[in-house]
Amino acid sequence: MTSQHHGIHFGVDVRSPCMGAVPPARGEQSRVDMEAYPVLDDILELSTGQELDFACMPMMQNHNFEPFGRSERLLSVTSWCSMIVGKVATWSGNMHIDYDSSDPAIAGESCDILKKEMAYAAHSTLPAVLIDLPPKASPNLARIIISVLLKSMYLNVWIRVPLTLESDIQSPDNDNAWLLWNNLRSLCQNHNRLGVVLEMTQNLPSERILGRWVGEPLKGIIIGTDLFTVGHQQAFTLPPRHLNFLKLLMKYKVQVIFSGDIHPRLAAAGRDLSYYKNYVVNLKANETHTDQELEEAPYHDYLQAPLQPLMDNLESQTYEVFEKDPIKYSRYEDAACAALTDMASRNRTIIVMVVGAGRGPLVKGAINAGIRSNVPIKVYAVEKNPNAIVCLRGLLREKDWNGNVEIIESDMRVWNAPEKADIMISELLGSFSDNELSPECLDGAERFLAPDGVMIPQSYRSYLAPLQSHKLHTEVLAYDDLTHIETAYVVKIHAGHLIAPAKQCFEYIHPKPPPPYPQKNDRMLSLEFEVKENALCHGFAGYFDATLYKDIDISIHPETFSKGMFSWFPIYFPIKTPMLLRKGDTVSCVFWRVEGNGKIWYEWCISGPNATTIHNPNGRSYWVGL
Repeated sequence: MTSQHHGIHFGVDVRSPCMGAVPPARGEQSRVDMEAYPVLDDILELSTGQELDFACMPMMQNHNFEPFGRSERLLSVTSWCSMIVGKVATWSGNMHIDYDSSDPAIAGESCDILKKEMAYAAHSTLPAVLIDLPPKASPNLARIIISVLLKSMYLNVWIRVPLTLESDIQSPDNDNAWLLWNNLRSLCQNHNRLGVVLEMTQNLPSERILGRWVGEPLKGIIIGTDLFTVGHQQAFTLPPRHLNFLKLLMKYKVQVIFSGDIHPRLAAAGRDLSYYKNYVVNLKANETHTDQELEEAPYHDYLQAPLQPLMDNLESQTYEVFEKDPIKYSRYEDAACAALTDMASRNRTIIVMVVGAGRGPLVKGAINAGIRSNVPIKVYAVEKNPNAIVCLRGLLREKDWNGNVEIIESDMRVWNAPEKADIMISELLGSFSDNELSPECLDGAERFLAPDGVMIPQSYRSYLAPLQSHKLHTEVLAYDDLTHIETAYVVKIHAGHLIAPAKQCFEYIHPKPPPPYPQKNDRMLSLEFEVKENALCHGFAGYFDATLYKDIDISIHPETFSKGMFSWFPIYFPIKTPMLLRKGDTVSCVFWRVEGNGKIWYEWCISGPNATTIHNPNGRSYWVGL
C-alpha cells in the first residue's frame, strides 16, 4: 500500500452487513455506511475517488462462499495486494461466529468459515485480514491464525482492538482489551506478522495504558467519523485526548482508517471522507522536528553492537559522528574550565592529560578552557590508535598552541608519564556507562594522577528499566540463535515503552576511593520495579549519567537527558522469552558485571514474579575484550 499523503496510508473501514442481509443486485450503488452487502466495484470507486489507499472490506458474501461477491479477476494481483484488506465474517446465516463456543457445532462451523476466508486471502495475495478481538480467550482462533501464518509467506493478520471495551467504560484503569490481545498473541507465539489495529473509542483509558501501545506491533488506527466534533471556527476536530493520542501514533507511521457516516453538515456541503483525511494530513504537515530528531530517525529501533574500543581501532567515520555532538564537548570544556579556575591559585602551569584523545576534540576543549580561565596549561594527548595519531599530528601543525600540546602514541594503561597530571580528561563512556571499559582504562591511567589531581569525569552511573518493545524483541529473534538473544545492543529505542521508571544500577568513582569502596570493577546488583500497568516485558533498557566536575554533568537518562546530545543511544538487554507482568506485580532482576580471561561481560536475569534463565553465563555470547 503506497501513499503520497505525507507518508500516511489512508483506508476506509467498510461496515460489515447486518445478520440476515442479502446481497444487492449487481450494479446497485453501495455506501460505506450501508447495512447491507457492500459491492466491491463501488467500494473501489469510492476509495480511488476520495484518494484513499485501501479498503477494509468484508470477505464473506453468501453461503456459496463467493468472496467480495466478485471474481478475483476483477483486479490484478498487484491491486489485490495493495487495495483490499479482507474482514472476516462475524456471522453466517443466523449464526454468530464463535470459534470457541461451548457448542461444538457452532465452534466447528465458525472455524471452517474462517479457514476458508484465510485460505482465499492468501490465494488472492491480500496484504492482511482484519479480525475482531474475541470477547474471551480464543485458542481455536489462535490455532487457525498461527497455522495460516506459518504456511503463508506474505499474509498478515491484524487484530481489531478497541481502546476501551464496553464493559470497561466506567473505569479508565480497566485493561481487559490489552489482556485479551496479549492472550491471543501469546497463543500465536508472538508471530511477527500478527499486528494490532486499534479502534479509537469515545471513552479512552488512562494515559499510561495509551502510552503502552507504542510498544506493540501497531499497524493502524480506526477513527470513527462520529468522534469528530465542531470546534474552533466551526471546523470539525477530534477531542483533545483523542487528538493527542493520534499525534503520538503518527510518530510510529501507523495507517489511518476511517469508519462511519459522513456528518450530515459535511455531506450537505458536498464533502466526503477526504475532509477527514485532510484533517490528518494537516496534522502531519504541522509536525516540527529538530535537526537532531531528523538525524536520529534512520536509527530508530536499529540494533547496533556496542563498540570494542580496546580491541578495535575506531574508524574515521565513527570519530566524525561523535565530534558533531554540540553538547558533550561543550560540557567537557565547561568542566575543564571550572577545574582550572579552582586551580588558578597554584600559580603554575597546570598539567592536563587527555587520555583517549581520538582526533582531538577534547584537546581543543582543554586549550579553550585554559584560555577562558586564564590559567597556563600543558596538555598531553594520549592515544593508542595510530590512525587517529596521524590526525592529531595534523591538528597540531594547524593550530598555534605554542608548544603546549605533546602527542603520545601509547595505550594509557602502559604509558610511563614523565610527570603527574593535575587534571585527567577522558571520554571512554558507553551507553551503559562502563560497557566500553572506562573503569579498566582509568585504573591503568590513575597511577600518574597527582595526589590532589582531579579526573573528568569524576563519576558515572548506569540505570535500568524494564522495557516493552515488540519491535526490538522481534528484531533479535530474527537472528534465530542464542548468541543474539544474549547480546546487549546500542539502539535508539523508538517503538518501546518503559514499564517502570529507570533505577540506578552500577556506579564508578574516579579517582578510586579507598575501601570499603570496591577495589575491583566487578559488580552485582538486584533491583525491584513496581508495575503500574499490565505489560509484556521484552528485556531492559539501559542508560547512564556522568558527573564531569562538581555540578557539570551529562546524561542520557530519560528524566535528566542532556538536551541536544546524541553521542550515545540507550542499550537494550533482551530476555529470551517475553514475560507477562500484571498491574501490582514487583519485577525483580539481577545484573552482574564480570571480569575474567581478558574480557568483561554482563549476565542478567529476572528473578520474580517468575524466573528467567540467567542470560550470557560466562560471557558465552557477548563480551568486551580488554
